[in-house]
Amino acid sequence: MVVSQVAATGTASFGQIAIVTGFVSAVYGGLALLLWRERTGHETVVGRFAGYVGRLDGVPRWAALTPYVHTVSLLAAAFGVWWDIAIHIDKGRDTGPFGTAAHYPIFFGILGIIVAGVLPIALAGKPLPARSIRLTRTWSIPCSAALVTFCGTFALVGFPLDDTWHRLFGEDVTLWGPTHLLMIGGAVFSIFARLLGLAELEQLVGPHWRRRAQELIAAGALLIAWDLFSTEFNYGVPQFPLILQPVLIVFGAAMALTLVRARRGPGSTLAPLAVYLVVRAGIAYLVDQPLGEILGHFPLLVAEVALVEGTALVLGNRNRFRLGAVAGALVGTVGVLAEFWWSRVWMPLRWPAEMLPSALGFGLVAGTGAGLVGAWLATRLAEVAGDVAPAPPVRRTHQLGAIGLVAVTATLFFCVPRTADAHVSATVTLDEAGNGIERTAYATIRLDPADVDGARWIQSTAWQGGGLRVAPMVKVADGVYRTAEPLPLYGKWKSMVRLQLGQRDMIALPVYMPADPQIGRPEVPAVSGVRREFLPEQQVLRREERTDLPSWMWNGGYAALGLVGGLEVAGIAWLMARAARGGRAAAPVSGTTRRRRPARENLIEEAGV
Repeated sequence: MVVSQVAATGTASFGQIAIVTGFVSAVYGGLALLLWRERTGHETVVGRFAGYVGRLDGVPRWAALTPYVHTVSLLAAAFGVWWDIAIHIDKGRDTGPFGTAAHYPIFFGILGIIVAGVLPIALAGKPLPARSIRLTRTWSIPCSAALVTFCGTFALVGFPLDDTWHRLFGEDVTLWGPTHLLMIGGAVFSIFARLLGLAELEQLVGPHWRRRAQELIAAGALLIAWDLFSTEFNYGVPQFPLILQPVLIVFGAAMALTLVRARRGPGSTLAPLAVYLVVRAGIAYLVDQPLGEILGHFPLLVAEVALVEGTALVLGNRNRFRLGAVAGALVGTVGVLAEFWWSRVWMPLRWPAEMLPSALGFGLVAGTGAGLVGAWLATRLAEVAGDVAPAPPVRRTHQLGAIGLVAVTATLFFCVPRTADAHVSATVTLDEAGNGIERTAYATIRLDPADVDGARWIQSTAWQGGGLRVAPMVKVADGVYRTAEPLPLYGKWKSMVRLQLGQRDMIALPVYMPADPQIGRPEVPAVSGVRREFLPEQQVLRREERTDLPSWMWNGGYAALGLVGGLEVAGIAWLMARAARGGRAAAPVSGTTRRRRPARENLIEEAGV
């Protein structure tokens, strides 16, 4: 039956389940052994090595290894995600959680994030930052360690949940599937834990150029990680309304750049920008050239950096929230105009001029909100480090941060939903360009009605046949469009014309679709002169998904994702606020910056000398 076939696609075989179980058991067993040995006072190889690295870096041994393990793990996971998405676009669905080689760096990267969180928990000992979490009478752990482990665990849980989702709903070949967002979101949110850990170290051992460099790299990692959410737009096959792309760019840039500029002063946004550009370009090249997949594009963010730096030079860093609001508003307007230009220079899907008014409006709201969130994060991290500003009051900063978060969340919730209410059909005429086994043809479509209003973009797309071919349709006359290049009409290629009308109506006209017996889908033959209806785009792009399930099941799945995302955001806010309370309590009443003991004193205390 179709239902059982659909539910079976992309699910794990026994061998793949054995691989996951084996690796997770081995890692968790090793971590459990480390925890038991360290907490019972026994010496371990990991502990000795951490002590050696800690002496070199001038930090307690519990904090010595996490920066390096976390950085390598994030790079592995990010590389795996971009590689995996390129494979799905080029070749279609996989055969399970380890159906492609790209899943391995994702899996091991997520495991590495958990290891980065458990290491300081196992090795925790004096000195510890104020307001550490007390587990037992003799065992307390830093808030940052709890947050890294918390985020990594949510990301890892996404693997078995992803398999369950495929069994229930069919395979969702999209980045924005609930379980995919769970895995990616957990890894992205762990970067906030890394920033918190660096602030805790500054509280203990004072500022140092090495940790400041790590903080700037972490801010660059935040720019890189946030760009993951825009990957389908960057490859040219968005499955959600185009207005979402500028909103995502504004959100990530305004938040990350405001955070680092408010914390570290003039010029501090340049290093994160350099990290972002080098790593993104490097991953795009590796996926495209040695691995032979499609080239990924990415936003430039140069204008956004200039806007934040310029705003800070005029307004200063004293009032972080004023800086965040003004800089965010500029990023959401002037920055959007800069990215509009960049989309027409290099991005695969040009932003239409008709989208600019709504992009600027949503960008203004999202940018202002993201700037306030960045200012809240910068304020809390500064307090953790011991830099306590006399104004604005703490309660006021929480209110401003909450307002910013609500503004960004509301904008995303408004921009994400897509519909398919437009009733449009077309007559397809094919002009043969290649005969034989590999048939190709130019497609001309005559829309009905011809005066389709509010078209944001119309493009030809052919994918999952061994590559990706995306090009804007060429307007021949009113309501008549022709493909700019021949469409492949053979093999596993799926060729279509995609159309977005208005804010969120996304529909597609299948020109050729191969038969897919595994999911019970018949062939859509490429026939000249045929008249076809535009269908809801999701049905054309994601043929593997089941269509026989009640809406409450889909809504329940996405509601569960929202709940988990809310828990992660709440966890970040609570642990940041808890650590900040400790920093404020430890700071002297008469000053704005606490006196820090030299690193050597702290390390001598840790050693018990």
